[in-house]
Amino acid sequence: MPKQATPALRAAAISVLLGIVSSVALSQQPGPKQVDYKIAPTIHVGDGTVSGARLQPYENAWLMSVHFRDGRILDQGIWSDLLRLRDVDGGSKVYVRIQGMTYQKGLTSVTVNVFDPVSLAPISSEQHGPDGRVVKRMFNGAHVETHVTPPGGSERVSQAELPMPVYDFNGGMYGVLFAAQKLKTGATGALPAIAEFTDDFESVPYKVIGQERIRAGSRGDVDAWVVEVGTPTTLKFWISERAPYIIRLVLPNFVPEGDVVYEMLS
Repeated sequence: MPKQATPALRAAAISVLLGIVSSVALSQQPGPKQVDYKIAPTIHVGDGTVSGARLQPYENAWLMSVHFRDGRILDQGIWSDLLRLRDVDGGSKVYVRIQGMTYQKGLTSVTVNVFDPVSLAPISSEQHGPDGRVVKRMFNGAHVETHVTPPGGSERVSQAELPMPVYDFNGGMYGVLFAAQKLKTGATGALPAIAEFTDDFESVPYKVIGQERIRAGSRGDVDAWVVEVGTPTTLKFWISERAPYIIRLVLPNFVPEGDVVYEMLS
């Protein structure tokens, strides 16, 4: 299971620290909500459960804000997301997902994921955090090569042989891995993954809670599946069956007395 938030979600926390530390003192956060997974079968890479045939290229943008229990809402920045099918040498194709975040204090972060257009098996990923950290990974089945350059530090390279091939959930893929599934209420699963900054193998459990009609920015109201990702990092995604798919994301209790919320703009 994931031990901490993914890079883009960690970036959100950094934004909160920079933007609202004068408004609220960060302290020990409430424990994550428990999700009841009586059956959570492993979703193996290439078994057809996660299928690129369900995806279409898209562009998307969300407003990131902090929603406090007392009704206050503090905007923190804009998250953009672009998915495109690209040609590579030899005539084959890959999907490339480019995500960027611009914060109210002027910092930015970028994540680039390259993955197989059929199975969504990761090929490579590159993350540039707002603190200057750079994480690059190359995937080859169960083998992962990781290059980490901390802020102001030297690059560290590691090799990992994992128990099985993994999805790059913690490296920026998260919601797309749900959009590429045929979702239904009550469905559960566990995505094999590698940890955010270490070479640890993780299993990311999730459950489809149901379907809701919600606002999708300039696109109006849409029907979206609600997918909850389990402990210790609880996330809630609202996923539509049509591009751009990820309509809303909530990080419950990510700051004291409030949630971090990403709401679709366009």
